[in-house]
Amino acid sequence: MDEEKILPDQLMNSVLGKLYDILANGDDVAPKSDDNYLAWLSVGMPFPKEELEFLSTGLTGVLKQPVPTYDQDGNIQPPEKKDPEEIKTLLASDVNRKYMQAENLARICDLVPDTSGIQGDVTMNVWNPENTLSQAYYHILKFSQVANFEPDQKTKDKITRLRGLLQEKKIKKNIVTEEEEEVLVETPLVKLYNEKMQQYMNAALEYNSYRVNALAGNDPAAVHFWAMNASILRNKVMAAKNDWITNGYKEEYDQIAAYIAQVEGRSMVTLKQQYIDDLEKARLTGNTSGSDFYYTSLLPGGFAESDNGWTEFSFTSTDVKSNYKFDSKKGGGGGGLALGVFNIGGGGSYEKVNKNHKIDTKNFKLTFKICQVPINRPWFNVNYLTSKYWRFDQNNGEFKDNMVSDGKNPPNGMIPAYTTTAIFVKDLILHFGESNKEITDEITKASGGGYVSWGPFHAGGKYESHQQERNMDFQSNSQGIRVDGMQLIGFKCHVLPKSPEPKGDIQEWV
Repeated sequence: MDEEKILPDQLMNSVLGKLYDILANGDDVAPKSDDNYLAWLSVGMPFPKEELEFLSTGLTGVLKQPVPTYDQDGNIQPPEKKDPEEIKTLLASDVNRKYMQAENLARICDLVPDTSGIQGDVTMNVWNPENTLSQAYYHILKFSQVANFEPDQKTKDKITRLRGLLQEKKIKKNIVTEEEEEVLVETPLVKLYNEKMQQYMNAALEYNSYRVNALAGNDPAAVHFWAMNASILRNKVMAAKNDWITNGYKEEYDQIAAYIAQVEGRSMVTLKQQYIDDLEKARLTGNTSGSDFYYTSLLPGGFAESDNGWTEFSFTSTDVKSNYKFDSKKGGGGGGLALGVFNIGGGGSYEKVNKNHKIDTKNFKLTFKICQVPINRPWFNVNYLTSKYWRFDQNNGEFKDNMVSDGKNPPNGMIPAYTTTAIFVKDLILHFGESNKEITDEITKASGGGYVSWGPFHAGGKYESHQQERNMDFQSNSQGIRVDGMQLIGFKCHVLPKSPEPKGDIQEWV
C-alpha cells in the first residue's frame, strides 16, 4: 500500500487539523482561548471585497469620480457635468447598494452556530434561519424578569457616561419611510480596540503558523527558520499586545465592561431598558427584502482592501506526514462536517459527491492567505446573558423553562454559542500534481458549469445563496487550480456558560 496516497476526506481532515492548530491552539506567547471553537461553513462562500465597501465608507451615498478620458493629443478631457437630479439618483443608488451589503453581512453573522456533537472545540456551522441570534436575543429581553434593585443617581450617571464611551448615536435616514432615525454605532474607542485586537490576533496567527510548521519537524527549512526567527516573531506578538494596551484602550475597555457587569445587580431595570433601546436603534430595513435586520460590522473595516493583516498558509506532503487530525480534537468527530466531500452544484443548490479514488500527496500543495476579523454587534450585550440578576418570566408558560444555554458539554439552548470572529481566505491555490490529473479535471469541469467546493474551500465557479449570486474566477491546468478573490470559510465561536442562572436570594422580580 502506497502511504502517500490517501482518500480526499483524510487529506482535508489533515488540512483542517493544521489550520485548527494555528487558529485555536497556542502557547505562553499566544495563548489559546478555552471557550472558543472553530465552525466551518459546509460550502465556502465567495466574498468580493466590493461587498464590504460600506464598512469603510458607511451607509451614505458616495459619488465616485469618473475614469479620466483623454483626447487624441493626450490631454485629459473634463468630466461631463451631471445635473442635480442625476446626482441625486446616483447617490440614492449607492445608498441602496450599501444597505444591501449591510443586510447580507448582518444575516450571515446572525446565525447561531451548531453545537451538536461537540465538546467545546470543533463543529460544522449550520444555517438555521428559524433560530437567529437577533431573534433569540430579542425574545430573551422581551420575556425576561430582572432583579428590582434601584441604583443611586451617581451610579446611573456613571453607567450612562461609560456606555457613551462604547456606543454613540448617529442620525440616519430610513430609506423606506425617508424619516430620520437614531442608530447606535461603535465609538472611536471601540473601533481602535477592535482594530488593535485584530492586529494582535494576526501577529499571533503568524507566530503560531511558523511554530506549528517547526514542531512538525518534517521540513528542515521550517525548523531552521523557527530557530533563527522565533524571538523576532515572539517580539511581534508582544509588541502587538502592548500596542493594543497602549493605543487600543484595552485596559480601559475591559475596565468599563467589568464595572458595568459589577453594578448590574443594582441597576438591572435601567440596564435592561437600555439594552432594549440599543436593539431597537440598531434595527434597519432591507430595501429589497423589506425585512428588518440589525446592523453588524467587521473591524477594521478596510481589512479586505490590502494584504495588511493577512498571513500566508501552506500545506504540503510533509504536513500530511505530520498526521494533523481535525476530527481527533476534543470535539470528537467534527460535528458532522463531511471533511472530504466535494460539493458540486449551481442554481442555488448543491449535491455532495464522495470521491473514493485516492489522492497522491507526493506533489500536493495547498496555499492561501488567511485573515481573522472580529465581528462587532453594537446591539448585542453578552453581560446581560451571563448576569445572575435575570430570569425568564415565570408567568409565561412558553418561556419560563427556556435556557439560553444549559452549560452542558455540548451545550444546548437558544444561544449555546455565538460567532465572534470571521475567518477569510484569499488567493487559494490547489496544486494536485500531474498524478492527480483526473481530480483536477473533475473540479475544473464542475466549476465551469456551476461551482465546486472541497471541505470549507470554494474551488471556483458561480455561487448562489440567499438571493445572491457571486462568482469566483479560477484558472486551471493539468496540475491544479488557482482561485482568485476572497472567501469566507468559517468562524471562531464563543460558548456561553449556563444561562439564566439567577441568584437565589433575590426577593423582587420585575
